[in-house]
Amino acid sequence: MILTGLSGSGKSTVLKTFEDLGYYCVDNLPVDLIPPSAKWYVNRGSEIERAALLVDAREGDQLEKLPARFKQVRGEVPAQLGIH
Repeated sequence: MILTGLSGSGKSTVLKTFEDLGYYCVDNLPVDLIPPSAKWYVNRGSEIERAALLVDAREGDQLEKLPARFKQVRGEVPAQLGIH
């Protein structure tokens, strides 16, 4: 799960909810670190089964890379692992 939003929009509250639901949560993840983070799913030995990654909208120009990074992850991570 990749979350993003403006300051004050409730991102941290939503991220805490995902954490309560058993997700491994990362706050303020730089956009360029999304593809390496997705490898948690590929590594079958990993204890991380579900993750919520929060990207701050204040990333500025880096946020423009989000669609390309998401597409990259979808191409690298097998579909059965839940990248939608």
